[in-house]
Amino acid sequence: MIKLAENKNELGFLPADPFAATVTALAETYGFNNSGFVRFYIQDDSAALSIIDGNATVCAGESADFEEISAFLNTAGYNTVKAEKSVIEKLNLSISDSSYIVKFIPASYPEPEGFVSEYDLREIYDLLDLAGFPTGEFGAFKADICARINHGAAKFGGIAESGRLLATCLRLFEGEKSVLLGAVVTNPEARGRGLASALVPFMADAEKPSFLFCRNDGLLKFYEKSGFEEYGKWAISVRGNN
Repeated sequence: MIKLAENKNELGFLPADPFAATVTALAETYGFNNSGFVRFYIQDDSAALSIIDGNATVCAGESADFEEISAFLNTAGYNTVKAEKSVIEKLNLSISDSSYIVKFIPASYPEPEGFVSEYDLREIYDLLDLAGFPTGEFGAFKADICARINHGAAKFGGIAESGRLLATCLRLFEGEKSVLLGAVVTNPEARGRGLASALVPFMADAEKPSFLFCRNDGLLKFYEKSGFEEYGKWAISVRGNN
């Protein structure tokens, strides 16, 4: 039976995977008393869900009751649902987008030349927006990223040169047992210099399993050459397309 989670200890059964990283990082950032902006639910020890501003992440094992989760999502209301591709299929949701998940192969990588751990958020936002990332409004982006960074649930890394931001990679969700990397962008003027291939593995956590969602299938080989291996597939379902 699905119930509202009241503290992070109730999420302790979650595995070290990218979806659990998202759920537990959000729990660390926003807590469990936030007037409905972020809500967390568990289904026994088989599944957990987070819903933030209408966007749901589902982490579910083989023993989960997918029929109940599907009915719950429809009742609770959502704009998008992101999960492992097989989970989206078991929920009988249409797939709006999908690609590979890659997992970091633990190794030591040197700090890239020009590495910065802090930078002006407006410039980060503008670079991500230029690359077509779904950044939304700047105010909401700033509030969410700052909240996660301030709670140790996210970390920024970039490469700058002569006062210009050339590449970015974030630990978007630093969860209890695992990390989800993302926001990997290189300024078009600096492509071909190997900046992302140096930055991304450096930003991975050598102790916690670190994952990344490829934006499209064509990026799989790039990440395999950058210290990652194929892990599975993510998928997102957008309400209205079902």
